[in-house]
Amino acid sequence: MYHRILLAADGSAASEAAVRQAFALAQTSSEPLHVVTVVDVFGAYYATPESIVFLQDEGHKLLQSLQHRAQSEGISVVTRLLETDTGGKHISDLILAEAERMHAQLIILGSHGWRGMRKLLIGSVAQTVCQAAHCSVLIARQ
Repeated sequence: MYHRILLAADGSAASEAAVRQAFALAQTSSEPLHVVTVVDVFGAYYATPESIVFLQDEGHKLLQSLQHRAQSEGISVVTRLLETDTGGKHISDLILAEAERMHAQLIILGSHGWRGMRKLLIGSVAQTVCQAAHCSVLIARQ
């Protein structure tokens, strides 16, 4: 069984499926569930400082909400807000680095299931994480 689990969540419907899977697996673990969300500051590069603060606040709210939910189910949680920057790090890079840092045995994240042009333009975090992860990856579907 997996003991060091990293959940990457973004508040989307696809992410909710990952949350449910992570909570179910975390209940069998003796270690806390690690939960991250990524604020795409680089993606909002031309945004106002206020809008970036808004994104950061929303990220903290999401993490706090997930922490409360997990605790209500008896799951210990460690949360961390990650941010992209102008250094060229993408969301998937940050998730992979966090998994390495905490020596994750499993990464859980959702997939939006984008195809075609949308996937080409926006990219797939789930696909990149699957291809480059040092550990097992669970992709949850809606």
